[in-house]
Amino acid sequence: MIPAFLYGQGATTSGLNGRVTDGSGQPLPGAAIVAVHVPSGTQYATVADNAGNYRIQNMRVGGPYSIRVTFIGFSTSNYTDIYLRLGESYVQNAELSEATTTLQEVVVTSGLRNSILSSERTGTQTNVSSRDLANLPSINRSITDFSKYTPQSQGNSIAGRDGRFNTITVDGSAFNNNFGLSSNPLPGGSAQPISLDALEEISVNVAPYDVRMSQFTGASINAVTRSGDNTFKASVYTYQRPKSFTGNTVDGNEVANANTRQLQNYGFRVGGPVIKNKLFFFVSGEYEKEIIPGVSWNPSQDGVANSNLKISRTRESDMAMVRNYLMSNYNYDPGKYKNFDPFMNKNTKILVRLDWNINKNHKFTLRYNDVIGTSDSETNATSGPPNNSRGSGRISNQSLAFSNSFYGFRNTVRSVTGELNSTLGPKVSNKFLASYTYIEDKRTSPSKFFPFVDIWQDGDQYMSFGYELFTYNNRVANKTLSLTDNVTINLNKHTVTSGLAYDNLYFYNSYIREGTSYYRYPSVDAFINGEDPTGFGVTYGYKGNDAPGAELTFGMAAVYLQDEWQVTPKLKTTLGFRVELPVYLNKLDNNPAISALTFIDGRRMDVGAWPEVKPLLSPRFGFNYDVMGDRSLQIRGGSGVFTGMLPFVWFTNQPTNSGMIQSPEIGWGPGNPNLAGFQFNPDYKALIAANPGLFPQTPGVLPTGASLAQVGKDFRLPQIWRSNLGVDVELPWNMVLTGEAIFSKDINAITQININEAAPAGKMTGADNRPYWTDSRVNSTIGTAMELSNTSKGYQLSLTAMLTKNFSHGLSGMFAYTYTLAKDVTANPGSAAASAWVGNTAVGSLNDPGLSYSNFATPHKLVGNISYRIEYAKNLATTVSLVYQGYQTGRWSYIYSNDLNGDGNTADLMYIPATADGIQFATYREMTPEAQMNAFWEYVNSNKYLREHKGRYVERYGDLRPWIHRFDLKFLQDIFSNFGTGRRYTLQFSLDILNFGNMLNDSWGTYVYNPLASYDNVRPLAVVTKGTATTAPVYRLNASSLDDFREKTTLSKDISTSSTWGCLLGARLIF
Repeated sequence: MIPAFLYGQGATTSGLNGRVTDGSGQPLPGAAIVAVHVPSGTQYATVADNAGNYRIQNMRVGGPYSIRVTFIGFSTSNYTDIYLRLGESYVQNAELSEATTTLQEVVVTSGLRNSILSSERTGTQTNVSSRDLANLPSINRSITDFSKYTPQSQGNSIAGRDGRFNTITVDGSAFNNNFGLSSNPLPGGSAQPISLDALEEISVNVAPYDVRMSQFTGASINAVTRSGDNTFKASVYTYQRPKSFTGNTVDGNEVANANTRQLQNYGFRVGGPVIKNKLFFFVSGEYEKEIIPGVSWNPSQDGVANSNLKISRTRESDMAMVRNYLMSNYNYDPGKYKNFDPFMNKNTKILVRLDWNINKNHKFTLRYNDVIGTSDSETNATSGPPNNSRGSGRISNQSLAFSNSFYGFRNTVRSVTGELNSTLGPKVSNKFLASYTYIEDKRTSPSKFFPFVDIWQDGDQYMSFGYELFTYNNRVANKTLSLTDNVTINLNKHTVTSGLAYDNLYFYNSYIREGTSYYRYPSVDAFINGEDPTGFGVTYGYKGNDAPGAELTFGMAAVYLQDEWQVTPKLKTTLGFRVELPVYLNKLDNNPAISALTFIDGRRMDVGAWPEVKPLLSPRFGFNYDVMGDRSLQIRGGSGVFTGMLPFVWFTNQPTNSGMIQSPEIGWGPGNPNLAGFQFNPDYKALIAANPGLFPQTPGVLPTGASLAQVGKDFRLPQIWRSNLGVDVELPWNMVLTGEAIFSKDINAITQININEAAPAGKMTGADNRPYWTDSRVNSTIGTAMELSNTSKGYQLSLTAMLTKNFSHGLSGMFAYTYTLAKDVTANPGSAAASAWVGNTAVGSLNDPGLSYSNFATPHKLVGNISYRIEYAKNLATTVSLVYQGYQTGRWSYIYSNDLNGDGNTADLMYIPATADGIQFATYREMTPEAQMNAFWEYVNSNKYLREHKGRYVERYGDLRPWIHRFDLKFLQDIFSNFGTGRRYTLQFSLDILNFGNMLNDSWGTYVYNPLASYDNVRPLAVVTKGTATTAPVYRLNASSLDDFREKTTLSKDISTSSTWGCLLGARLIF
């Protein structure tokens, strides 16, 4: 894996450039250059300009290529065995000798070389070749499996930024999760949207200064598919992961349901000529079925949780009682509550590609891809209607959910791409790309129509059942049309590129929060005895109808100009400018009732209008300097502005919460007068029809507790200013040492603001003098009023040292260390505006959370891989590849388990007292205040981060999780023969081992679990009495006993298949 310079909106091709001179270094204008892609016979030709420079654009990826350079009166030079990487412009200079009596030919075998040392390289990129795709371990067989080899990556996040702000293209067509309902950057849910066998190459670009690349503030990940050539080639394969191919113990503890994990994968690929040297085809197909452990938690017998054994505190007797009550009174079966069934994922993929050499000047490519998949998921962890605080996860050591509250997905991804590459003369080339992608995500439920119910106990989540609260009638469709045209003109030392691009994105979103209604009760007895709920939520269609769904049509137009200038033989610069104009193409209905409201600081909302259209400017500059003149030492870098997209679900929040196509989300919390005498009703439509005063049936009328959302009228798409500086040094044995620094500064980061949050009543007394609220809303009749906004706060810094060894003599590899520091004001941890706001943490108001550590970066990462292939015994070959990753697995925040400051949110960062007596405790169960104080102080002193923050507030994501070290291993064994036919037939067996170290020792390569944590928030204390200006807050331990607290404050191994080893066995016939 080596970096390569990339170009294009989403790189799909390669290129060739260089200089032709005589023996004294003088240019040879008019020299002829012909490059031939040997497998397909595809030819590319040009002539050198007055300075002897030449450039060929838009060439097929891969090889081998042969290059022939001729000039009358001079010897001919031939260069063979050249491979072009995705997006790379390969540099091949030619020095021709003057012929005497006879013309001579010089043949040079080039082969693969380390393209880091190239004048084309300015920014930060990583290239994954077809050899890497075949040889490196990958159990998921996904594009994202290979992005981890980018030193600046951490999971889906790259360069310290949210992975949702990456962009992914395949053959130039968008393969993004544009709507952004999950953190998965790819569409298709659990299914990989394209078979790994269909891919030729992948590139990850962190800082490309070519202005043709845009729509990301994280990284641009590009892949191209395989092509046919003049030889018929095919492969059929299967990958199997039987039950015994997953580790079943962690640190001596048995992993529940480990033996349920299975995978079956069957596929093929075939390619060849339709017309030799003219028209080629490639087809790939794959079917996959995977069974994975579902919910591994089970109820307890005594109400005591055991995280190691996956025992929740929820009593089995309570779940049985609730199930019997629901069956007897409502004829509703909530499903299983123990020994849950495994989840199943299935998908089918097909890809077809045609490549047509129309003539020597025009090449056309057409590709179609289709994926259909289904998958299962457990119920949403913590979200609920507004004004209802979040507790621990619904499936955790604190709580359990019945199986009919789970849900599924049916995902569809269809994509077609057409690309025309034209040479319009010796100096002009053109690339036109058109693509269309259709993505649909539809939810399914095993439950019949029934409300979703949360039951709490002792102030925290305890039990859940019903139709999953975000699944009813939930469907998202995204259609993306992209058009790009680039013209490149070679003008001696200048290569000038101009282009136009337009993307049209259409979204349909049917999203009915709490669509079957939602109830919350403080205890099991409260629900069974018919007491008033403490929370209620619903979103409904008008006049008894289902809501029609919201629509959004968004366009992004761009124009750009760039000059690549070979200033001197040692120095090359790139200067470009890109202008992008976002346009909003669909009209919205305004709601006068919303427009009449006044919010904090006199703000108003207009849900009938999109933001003001403003151009976004992206100037960029890059350079490459060959210090010694022989590519043994180069300095490179650049600086520029990058404009990206965002999860468009945050845009559709505006129409879905406008009260015009469906009711706004209603959320009643504790103390709401509407809950007095409010009885549980399994038919929410009947409930709504019987209470028109509470649930208006006319669009434009706001019900009490409605939540609103809008995109700020001055909102701008995400933008960053990114700079990098790199040094590359050639070492012996075809190795290169690289040092690189990348700095990114937010210009327009994304944030959410609740403009209905009232000003605080004052500050709490004592050392913890944070603001507190007695009334958290400006308008008491509605809930949150979210506004999508921007902030310029935030930055990311990455420092990398990397050693690479290019493939030679069967050996290749790399090793890198990266230090990353990233800070932001929010991770936007939610797919809805309100959940993204509530999911953040702060000392005071969530509207002003302050700059703190980003959840998308930890300081240190080590990554390396080494691969070796050897052929022996005439008919055998063995390949062994080892991959290592070492990193800190994430960050933690420390918050209280319920609302401290009266703002209605469970999002308050803790204050750590300077001394043990600086905090007040209340008696809880059998725990005295003094015993709780001692236990808490013991915990503080045992925790390095908390100990260092005595007398201070903790920081959001301030604490680091422990390191993890993992090795993945892959074996390939080839048995081959030509059987006297002149072509090789290969039977290949493969074994991918994930977390190989854990196979040797079940304590190695394991994750750590914090029993007090709900996702990234650790909750040691619960609030008994909120703080005010005259009274200090009073707390209790977030545990049922002192022993329970001490057990919860001890980090435990994550006893699940996430921590264990796993194997994938493959068999393949290649012919």
